[in-house]
Amino acid sequence: MGPLTSIRRIGIIGSGKMGADIFSFLSGYDFEIVWVCFDQEEAEIQHRSFFKRMNRQLRCGLIDEERFQKIQNAIVFCSDIVELSKCHLVIECIWESLEKKQELFKKIIPVLDGHCIIASNSSSFTPARLNPDAGTNDRFIGLHFFYPVKLKNIVEIIRTKNTSEKVLKEITGFCTLIEKRFLLQDEKNAFLLNRLFLEVQNEAYKIHTEGLLSYRQIDAIIEEHLFPDGVFKFFDQVGIDVMLQSVKNYTWQNSASYKALLDKLEELSKKNLLGVKTKAGFYDYGQEIPDGASDIDQISPDIYEKALYKLTNVYYLAAKQHVADGDCEQETLEFAAKEYMNTEKGPFTIARGNLNKK
Repeated sequence: MGPLTSIRRIGIIGSGKMGADIFSFLSGYDFEIVWVCFDQEEAEIQHRSFFKRMNRQLRCGLIDEERFQKIQNAIVFCSDIVELSKCHLVIECIWESLEKKQELFKKIIPVLDGHCIIASNSSSFTPARLNPDAGTNDRFIGLHFFYPVKLKNIVEIIRTKNTSEKVLKEITGFCTLIEKRFLLQDEKNAFLLNRLFLEVQNEAYKIHTEGLLSYRQIDAIIEEHLFPDGVFKFFDQVGIDVMLQSVKNYTWQNSASYKALLDKLEELSKKNLLGVKTKAGFYDYGQEIPDGASDIDQISPDIYEKALYKLTNVYYLAAKQHVADGDCEQETLEFAAKEYMNTEKGPFTIARGNLNKK
C-alpha cells in the first residue's frame, strides 16, 4: 500500500484563532510547515511562544533532543508569502471577507509551485467564489476545519466542478493521515453542518419573536435537550458581526426565510452590540448571566413542549432532507453533527427521543 498523500510541506496563512489552531494541530505531525502571520512582529511572537512550549516539553522529557531538532528544522514562522513557494498544500485562514480572500489569492498564486494544492478554510465562501485564477481551478478546494481542531474529528472538503480527481485523492489522503473523518461536498451542498445548525438558530429566533420565551429560556431548553451551548450564547461567543456575514453568505440565494434573523443581527451589529467582545449582544455581559435553570421553571409545560418540538423537528427535518438529497449518508451525518455540536446524540437520535414525546 502506497502513502496516503504526497503532501509533506504545508503553508498556513493567517494567525487568527483558526490559523493558530490549525498550525497547533498540524505541528504534531511530521510535516514541514510554513506559517505566514499578519506581520513580522506577529511571526516572531508566535515563534517565541511555540518554542517556549517545545523547550518545556524537552525539559520534561515529553520529547527528546532528536524530535526537538526535527521540529525546529521543519517549521518556518514568517510574514513573507514568498516562503510558500515550495509548499505542496497551502491553507488560507484569514478574516471571513470575500474581497480580502480574493485579494490574498491574487498575491499568492503567482508565488506557488504549479502543482501546489490551494485550499481555503472559509466557513461560508465556496471555493469557486474565492479563486481569481481560472488556471488553478483544478487544484483549488475548500478545506473547512472546525474549532477546536484537536477535538473536532470532522473536516468538510468542498470540491468545485473543476477540482481534479488527483487533488481530491491527495486531500482525502491528507485527512486520513491526520486522522480526521471528512464530509465530501460539492459547492451546492457546501457547509452542510453550519447550514444545518442555521435552521435551529433561525427557528430559535422565530420562537422568541412570538413573545412567550426569552433568549435565556430558549437557550436553556436547547442546552437541556439538543446542544451544550444555546443559540444566542453561541451568536455572542462567535461575534454578531461574524454571524451576520456568515448567515448572509449561506443564504445569499434564498434569504427570505431568514429575514427576521438577519434584520436582528444587522440591528445589533449597527449598534456595536457584537456579543462577548463588546460586553453585550443578545445578552448583557455587564451583568451576571444565570444558567437559565430558574427561567425554565417559569415556562408553562405546554409552551415548553411546543418550543422543544419545534426546535427538534426543524433540526431533524433539515438533516433528513440532506440525506434524501444525497448530500450525505445518515450515519455519516449523525456522526458529523455530534462532532460539530459537541454532543453525544446526532439529529436522528435526538428526534427519536424528543419527537416521540409529543
